[in-house]
Amino acid sequence: MQSDNLRRVIINVSAKDFGIRCSEEFANFLEDEIALISGGTKKIELTRFVDAFVKKSYENYITQRELKKLIKTIDEELPLKNEI
Repeated sequence: MQSDNLRRVIINVSAKDFGIRCSEEFANFLEDEIALISGGTKKIELTRFVDAFVKKSYENYITQRELKKLIKTIDEELPLKNEI
């Protein structure tokens, strides 16, 4: 990430602001996620924040598991260099 392309996004959790510096593209995505979690208020209660974190972590877990399975399948289907 280049420092000149960074933008600051504020996440308000339980009445405390947290500033996150990130790329413009990710900032737009993050603001959309915050809006979804907060119901458009941009303020997130701690319980809701933890719930969202757990949900995203589970989605990450499933994605990684599927990627590992896909990599294994590709590795098994590709011929070994020695066999070419």
